[in-house]
Amino acid sequence: MLRFLLPFVVLMAVASAEELPVHPLAPGFTVRELPVKLPNTNNVRYGPDGRLYAICYNGDIYALSDTDGDGLEDKAELWWNKPGELICPLGAAFGPDGALYVASRGRVSALRDTQKSGKADTLDIIASGWPDEKHLGHGRVDALGLAFNKAGDLFFSLGCMDYANAFLLDKDGVAHYDRKNERGTILRMPAGTKQREIVCTGIRFAVGMEFNAAGDLFCTDQEGATWLPNGNPFDKLLHIETGRHYGFPPSHPRHLPNVVNEPSVWDYAPQHQSTCGFAFDEPVAGGPIFGPSSWRGDAIVTGESRGKLWHTKLVKTAAGYVAQTQIFATLGMLTIDCCISPRGDLVVCCHGGAPDWGTGPSGTGRIFVISSHEPESPHPLFSFASSPGETSVVFNRPLDPAGMHGLAERANLEVGRYVSEGDRFESFRPGYAVVKRQQATPREKLAVLSTALSADRRVLALRHAAHPQAENRAVWLPDADLGATTNGVEAIWHSQGPGAGWSGWLPSPDLLVSREMTASSATHTELFHEKLSTAGTLTLRGQLDLAHMLHPPLQLEGKLDYEPAPEHVTVVFRGAGVLAIKTTAKVERVNDHESRITVDPITGQWVPYEITLATGSATPSLDVSWFTAEDSRPRALGLRRSWLPWVQPLSDTVAPLAPPPEIAGGDWQRGKTVFFGQVAQCSRCHQIRGEGGRIGPDLSNLVQRDYASVLKDVVEPSAAINPDHVAYIATLKNGDAVMGVLQKDDPQEISLGLADGTTRAVRRSDIASLAASPVSLMPPGLLLALTEQQRKDLFTFLLGAPAAK
Repeated sequence: MLRFLLPFVVLMAVASAEELPVHPLAPGFTVRELPVKLPNTNNVRYGPDGRLYAICYNGDIYALSDTDGDGLEDKAELWWNKPGELICPLGAAFGPDGALYVASRGRVSALRDTQKSGKADTLDIIASGWPDEKHLGHGRVDALGLAFNKAGDLFFSLGCMDYANAFLLDKDGVAHYDRKNERGTILRMPAGTKQREIVCTGIRFAVGMEFNAAGDLFCTDQEGATWLPNGNPFDKLLHIETGRHYGFPPSHPRHLPNVVNEPSVWDYAPQHQSTCGFAFDEPVAGGPIFGPSSWRGDAIVTGESRGKLWHTKLVKTAAGYVAQTQIFATLGMLTIDCCISPRGDLVVCCHGGAPDWGTGPSGTGRIFVISSHEPESPHPLFSFASSPGETSVVFNRPLDPAGMHGLAERANLEVGRYVSEGDRFESFRPGYAVVKRQQATPREKLAVLSTALSADRRVLALRHAAHPQAENRAVWLPDADLGATTNGVEAIWHSQGPGAGWSGWLPSPDLLVSREMTASSATHTELFHEKLSTAGTLTLRGQLDLAHMLHPPLQLEGKLDYEPAPEHVTVVFRGAGVLAIKTTAKVERVNDHESRITVDPITGQWVPYEITLATGSATPSLDVSWFTAEDSRPRALGLRRSWLPWVQPLSDTVAPLAPPPEIAGGDWQRGKTVFFGQVAQCSRCHQIRGEGGRIGPDLSNLVQRDYASVLKDVVEPSAAINPDHVAYIATLKNGDAVMGVLQKDDPQEISLGLADGTTRAVRRSDIASLAASPVSLMPPGLLLALTEQQRKDLFTFLLGAPAAK
């Protein structure tokens, strides 16, 4: 087990650890269960009195308190119990007046403890009387989600009028959907009034609703494409802005013309997640936040129908919000809501039973408390595809290479259209045909061929067979799962002076977004806080997917009854320094600091781009936004819109990788001669196909790697060091130092493999100190001794299999 890499996730509870259906995917979390038995709970909130309030599916409300100071609420007192008053409550918040406001079927109520008895004694209905839902009349849950802004205004949502007939088509095919109807909207009630006004339309079921620290309103909304092909293709997180329409139902040339479908901030895929309650990770009552410090302000979102907890990072730009999401826990129960405690814990309520609905109001639920702590060992921050054959994992602190022996055999990667981190812990799924199709879609395990560490030991590289397709990647490390993205840009910064350059991955061409998304990475901190304020040139390369910007995409088998009008998309780049753009699209250079590209996008045809930006300003910036001919309002460019330059759009058939042009004209047999010859001397340390030395890594699997990553290994051997072949420096008591790869390590002596291919044994009694070297035993510059033809021959031999006899 990798004690140095990923500490065990601690599971503690009144019940045994094996009974807890909570699986954190990252280290540093402790899971416990509240020792109380309650009905299925729909919402959890902390009140002004410090108690935890559980708003149950059956309309009961309990106040929970911690009687023994162990951080678990162990006493549950019935705070409200009047059957029939609160039917299917699903949305709660404490108001500025201290009352608990609850959204339930047919009403929004305010509950108060006027007698100071510790229990509510009055219920005031503050909102009711809206139109019944078309499909089930008054029988459906309607009022959902509830939040207050800083001014004390109350916001809540009403579910759509008919989820199965969103346009409200009559028997003659005439649509009766009306944006002035309160159903399918978010409503605002100004403080001190009972008046209602529509904030926005196009909402299906906004189960969760919260304001963030910046005062902006967000809500979750649920997938609807099962019933309407382009109506909410995915569960999503929305930033709510006045007057906008959020796509359910979507615009339609006959049924709903002249409406703009506002994009989501994030889509939770694949289809059928059932996003429900969420909480912003902010301090409560002066306490700490939940999770690492970099999570502050993230939205912690629950997924009911597959048991998911996501943390969604949000970056606010001048054009809107950009989000990045990771699953950090999977649960074996229907996950409904969460909140942050004054202790900085995450409280999560779950329903019993199976999706979609569980055991209902009469069933028994469970409430879990997830506590976070900073692990003593390094833990992973995020992961990305650094090349077709390499996936990188960034850690918060340097890794100890001494304990990484054999990691390649214990790490795994899985790729596929519907792959997500934590899939191996997913214990249930909703019973829809589309979900079965997802499960039947091929997914592939990519064996980790080798591993390596960056020079600062904060980036772990996993080498595997080349996989250039735009499919999801899940990285499995011992005791940790995380998703690896193929989105982003390749970034290269060159200094005008003598300073070292920088190259690597960024999540977005927008520098504010990239800086905030990678703020916890030391490697990226160096770029944003040191390099970019120095005179130089930053080059960004990627591909833009500009299809379906304002037109919702279809699921794979979805069909529309009309042909959507083409979109005319303009992407705007504004930089603090002089910028230039190379692309296949039309470019308009507004001035030295602003350029625009305009595209009539086609699904599956991406737009390659290269941006160069002069750096050296105190606040380096490159702002990216977009608009269309349909709507000139600027919007932020989401992370999923930019792909790395080598990624191939996903289709039923993917073209194989073309042979690298850099080795065109190379000869395999001549390359073998170079490998085993006296000029390159590769075989002194490396073995390939059973021949050669054993000091360095076996190179037999390079046939499954890509040219760029292998070239980097040779040119920059210390940029990524295989943890199974770390060089150590043994400082002897006589003052000498021996550097080599540790071949043997026992109580009496060690054996070091040296750079000349020999081995030296050193008695432990002669060693004053033994430390891992920050550089590779393999020296740089080995290719300088070869001619251009010899280099092509060598790489043809390394990357190609021998010819069949």
